[in-house]
Amino acid sequence: MIEQRTAPPQARVLAAFRRRWLSWKQRWHAFASVVARLYPYVRKRRGPLALGLGLDLIYVLVGLLEPWPMKLIFDNVFLGQPLPAVLERLPVALADDRVFLLNVLIGAIIALAIVRGVLYYNRQVLLARAGQQIAAALRLDLYSHLHRLPFGYHERRRTGDLIARLTSDIQVLRELFTNVPLTLTSGFMVVAMSVVMLFIDWQLALVALTVVPCIALLLRTYQRPMKEAIRKQRDREGRLATIASEVLGAIKVVQGFHREQYEVERFGSQNKQSLRSGVRAARLEAKLRWATELSVAVVTALVLGIAARRVLHGALSPGDLLVFVWYLQAFNRPLRGVSRLSQRSARATACGERIMELLDTQPTVRDRPVATAAPRFRGEIEFHGVWFEHLPDVPALSDVNLRIGPGERVTIVGPTGAGKTTLVSLIPRFYDPTRGRVCIDGQDVRNFMLASLRERISIVFQEPVLFATTIAENIAYGRPGASIDEIVQAAELAGIHRVIAALPDGYDTVIGERGGTLSGGQRQCVAIARAIIKDAPIVILDEPTVGLDNRSSSLVMQALDRLIEGRTVIMISHQLRSAGTQRVVVVEDGHIVEDGSREALLATGGLYHRMELLQTGLLTP
Repeated sequence: MIEQRTAPPQARVLAAFRRRWLSWKQRWHAFASVVARLYPYVRKRRGPLALGLGLDLIYVLVGLLEPWPMKLIFDNVFLGQPLPAVLERLPVALADDRVFLLNVLIGAIIALAIVRGVLYYNRQVLLARAGQQIAAALRLDLYSHLHRLPFGYHERRRTGDLIARLTSDIQVLRELFTNVPLTLTSGFMVVAMSVVMLFIDWQLALVALTVVPCIALLLRTYQRPMKEAIRKQRDREGRLATIASEVLGAIKVVQGFHREQYEVERFGSQNKQSLRSGVRAARLEAKLRWATELSVAVVTALVLGIAARRVLHGALSPGDLLVFVWYLQAFNRPLRGVSRLSQRSARATACGERIMELLDTQPTVRDRPVATAAPRFRGEIEFHGVWFEHLPDVPALSDVNLRIGPGERVTIVGPTGAGKTTLVSLIPRFYDPTRGRVCIDGQDVRNFMLASLRERISIVFQEPVLFATTIAENIAYGRPGASIDEIVQAAELAGIHRVIAALPDGYDTVIGERGGTLSGGQRQCVAIARAIIKDAPIVILDEPTVGLDNRSSSLVMQALDRLIEGRTVIMISHQLRSAGTQRVVVVEDGHIVEDGSREALLATGGLYHRMELLQTGLLTP
């Protein structure tokens, strides 16, 4: 028992030291891994960065000369002391005429300021341009990577958070790219100033250097909690962006149900959490800066107290004291900024980890090494023993076997959540089956390059997605480079040409975000025109008339008749009577339970028959 009482203090000290070492090692590893991942972007701009760094080094070296004219003015002009040995070879007139010497030294001060100003300007421009270019390249790669990630990933992620990573997180990293070279030269300046101060008076220099371990201790204390607070703040800002994006995109629903106050309160609650995280990070940074300033002030006061006594005893000249104090201030300047550097590196590490998390996410749907370009399809589609799981061990589709012949029109029906959309999403490879194969014209769709496969398939979604640009560009989205004549022809086939022509700017009319300036039927017809101009042999229609009134629905169906002519068509529909296709496939709980013509399925009295009775009101749930 006695041994157990004496051992714990030593064990606690060792354990505390080990925890601190591991914590520092973990922070350094996180920062180093972010820097290593970003190095390829930095390497492409190494020329401007190296030049900017070189100019900054010259800027620092020129700065070392700045206090010396002032020293000469104090010692040699005011006090009449002889010039230093290095300047003894100057002309006699310069050495004897104090006014002339004063004018020369004033000119030297101005010349040094001009040189430093030119160096500073060019350094800032080079580093800022390189930082902007690195950030732009990283943002483009991240945006491109997000496009390669499958539907399943985007369904699980918050759009606002992804936007925050694309914009504000990369903005923070851009500042890091710009300031890292300046940090390196600041370190060089600290070393250079230390050497000169040691040369002037090594005892005073040693006193001045005691501030370094003090600041190192402060960094070790505050950096980890700062990084955690910043990480929480960035995550909560991502949630804020998600709420704003989601609610503003559905503002009609919010106002229609009079839920404005609820949404404001929900946003306000998340905003308060973000505010708390931001205030905590700011409080930690303020404490670090205050402690840094206090440490610097105490050490500076000690140095001045000792140096003043040495001047009074004649060990230092007033000019030497002026130079030493100037170097001491220059030495302390980057140390004062160490809190900002620590906060910046913590913020950059947190943002970098969020960006790297996205870049490290591998797309589950991608081209095989042996994939080839898809030819013009005949349109035969086959499902062979297809299983699919959105979540492990929770099958959305189970052992689906289905063949659709070239040019055949099939309607897929079934209860909500039965797996209809998932089934058709496997054809353009929005998902890949967990087991089994999906084939087009006898070839597994995974043997085709994704881009070429999707070029051969036209899709009209339940909600028509239009972009805030001209109507012509929205239609031509289906085939980039289409001529205006082809765009007009597609609009005529979709039955929307007259509506567009009646607009003040015709096809150059810029529609609102998501096509908000058009009616639902008109938006769907523009989407159909986009599918028509693509001229793909396979057409997928996902509830194209849902939510439309009878007139708009009739207009859309006429446009669809022109779109699907001569093509293999798969339509998902809940409007059973208006399906109008040769064949109906009924899906329930991920299985195909019925397959045949509408008349044949009605005769069997199965699920389709019950669904139609429910829809017509002849049967109650």
